[in-house]
Amino acid sequence: MKREQFLAQPEVESFIAWLATNLPTLTFKLRFKASKFVPGGLTADVQGFEQILEQYRWKASWQDTHQNSVDSQTWAETQRSLGQLREWLTSAVNRGDEQQALQACLQILRWGGVRGAIPFLHRLAKKGELSSYLREMAGLMSLDGDNDLNDLDAISVERFDAGLTKIHALLDPSGSPIYDSRVGAAIGMLYSLFRQQWTGSGKPLLAFPSGGARGSQIRNPGAFLNGLAAPQFSAIDYAAWARWQVRLGWIIRALLERTGWFAEQGALPARCHAFEASLFMLGYDLRCFGVTLATDPKAAVPEIDAQKSERDATGWVPTGHPFSQVLKDYLAFRRSGSLDDKASFVAWLLTNPRNENPLTRATAQGYCFAFSIEEFDLFGRPLAELERIVAGGKDGLCAALASETLEQFTVGDERVSVCLVDVLITGNAYRRATTDKERTDYILSAGYAGTENSARTLMALGRNVGKHFGLLDAQHLPTTLFEQFFRGCSLDA
Repeated sequence: MKREQFLAQPEVESFIAWLATNLPTLTFKLRFKASKFVPGGLTADVQGFEQILEQYRWKASWQDTHQNSVDSQTWAETQRSLGQLREWLTSAVNRGDEQQALQACLQILRWGGVRGAIPFLHRLAKKGELSSYLREMAGLMSLDGDNDLNDLDAISVERFDAGLTKIHALLDPSGSPIYDSRVGAAIGMLYSLFRQQWTGSGKPLLAFPSGGARGSQIRNPGAFLNGLAAPQFSAIDYAAWARWQVRLGWIIRALLERTGWFAEQGALPARCHAFEASLFMLGYDLRCFGVTLATDPKAAVPEIDAQKSERDATGWVPTGHPFSQVLKDYLAFRRSGSLDDKASFVAWLLTNPRNENPLTRATAQGYCFAFSIEEFDLFGRPLAELERIVAGGKDGLCAALASETLEQFTVGDERVSVCLVDVLITGNAYRRATTDKERTDYILSAGYAGTENSARTLMALGRNVGKHFGLLDAQHLPTTLFEQFFRGCSLDA
């Protein structure tokens, strides 16, 4: 589907008209907890969508080509910061300068507080394919071209996450939005409110995806009375996420073309980014809309992802799996010469059981939890790198994180890196409590898990991953490496 076809759909046209009418009159109660991204927190009552931009906060820092820090927090500062990153990335990609393109990408991730895409970016750059891949994606994701959504498929979109959306958005000159969990949550909430008022018929045409927050914030419109549940990033493929970025961009451009909103920002692409930044602020916690919460917590679970409700809705509960053993299995699979993708590995696990009890397909798929870009992005790794990861210890952790030296772990705004966060939680639990019940109670009271069983699943994975990489000792207590790696980490905000 192309832009004109998409925008011509009656429901899309009606949604854009609804936004034009309602956004200036809606009121929002912004309530941000204090965090490294929003020092001191934020409390503000705002009337009208355009007024949100004044409240924009995202404290970030990255290093330019001269190793100078570029700091930003307000929207004006962020605009300047992103302008520098955009120029760096664009010029490097246009020149085909792989190392500079890689460094620009890595600094964009640093600005965004995300790191999942790092192994993928390193891999592309090492093969000399990073610039060409980004150029090809830019053509497919342009908001003002003749591109077709169907061309964003499993072949063209190799990876997509909260980091890559930033890279693709910055490379795009037409105003493509960064589509992370907060932006997805906000536009999904607005669409949910629109559907409740719309007189049209039929199932919802749009299903804006979102992802979980790392804290107790709500980022699923389905958590509210009569709300439409959002598909979770963990349940859709990479290409689908990319297509939603384009659809949202088309909607924003069409809306701004018929209004004078954010005129002070300049040309249309800059106005688009101001709109996206406002969505970003609203999506921190959808309770800012002042809508009544649904009484049934299961209301926030999309039908397509019901089996993941515990994991996606509650704290830091992973899909349980024997991490170290799965890594060894994967190495054996890779050495067998099989096609290196999830479907092939799952099939291999089913036909190569470790004992007389063969795995179910669901269990084998669950074993791939740590393989996604939200965790360690293991598929496609060079064999030598994979061998280091399987060997474990500090060197294995560096290899897993695609880092020459071990950088301090940072907890971003998204619910990602669950495996490593579970090591942090588990290490802290063992340090402060001596019995299983005390540790479980600590995890439940902190909100990291919702049931005793899920708390035990969390700790089981935390122990396994922690011991594998030398972050926890034989008694599951934090090691010196744990203290170095997790120094200053907080899950509170």
